[in-house]
Amino acid sequence: MTTVSTSGFYDGAIFSMNSLRTQANNLQQQISTGSRLNSSADDPVAAARMRALSRADTLSKIDDANATAAKSDLSLADDTLSNVATIVTRIRELAIQAANGTLTNSDRIGIGAEITGLRQNLVALANTQDSRGQSLFGGNGSGQAYTLDANGNASYAGSNTSESIALGAGLTVTRGITGPEFMNIGSGGGATDLLAVVKTLGDALQGNGGGAAPQAAAQTALGQLDASLTSITTAQTIVGSRLSWIDTTTTIRDQMTQQRTDDESSVGGTDIAEAVSRLQQVSTILQASQASFVKLANLNLFSMLN
Repeated sequence: MTTVSTSGFYDGAIFSMNSLRTQANNLQQQISTGSRLNSSADDPVAAARMRALSRADTLSKIDDANATAAKSDLSLADDTLSNVATIVTRIRELAIQAANGTLTNSDRIGIGAEITGLRQNLVALANTQDSRGQSLFGGNGSGQAYTLDANGNASYAGSNTSESIALGAGLTVTRGITGPEFMNIGSGGGATDLLAVVKTLGDALQGNGGGAAPQAAAQTALGQLDASLTSITTAQTIVGSRLSWIDTTTTIRDQMTQQRTDDESSVGGTDIAEAVSRLQQVSTILQASQASFVKLANLNLFSMLN
């Protein structure tokens, strides 16, 4: 004669219903969160892949921050170079006036005074600070890019190179340009810089209003100012190409981010339609199990066996 264990019946029924209830809860969580991985145990391989994708997302955010900082500094450099070019163009216009032989001493002194004032603006622009509070045109150096001695002569105090910043996947960009890259005029032993040229011109026009010296100084400065504008234009082209490179790498990074998003959805995302269908199925089985348990427990035969 077979002995029916009441406790075994209850234990088995409860275990089965708890299992179904756990499945239903898991499916509801997958639907609400959009993720089918509640723990690594759900799918160890997929969980490992999701962790790798998450690390890549973190690194990409760092690259995005670097790109934003570099773009900010290069955009500031571009705007500053435009302002420098505007001032140099004005100084060139004044030099053309000063080179005119019909001007009086007073005229040239007045022009020289304006040029001296414009030089002060150039010094201020050359010492513009970047987003970190460091000199925009000082390279990797600290402090101001240009310093003035007691006589007002300017000298470059920065480094020879600017910092390169990572943009991800082995890609980098130089986040600025140095002062000499656009201030220097000529090369070799005859090289000078824009601030020296403008100071010499302003001093000549104010210090010696008569004779040929001021006029000759203005004529000499014209060629140097033209060369300076060419140097500034070249620097703007370099800055523009770096800004374009940042845009290109940002586009590539955005595409990779979208690919990772798709991978994350494929690897760990919930198929909503499938999850809802399974939830309905599990819920139906659970309800049927609960109803069957109640009916079976109330059967007279079962009560008698009990």
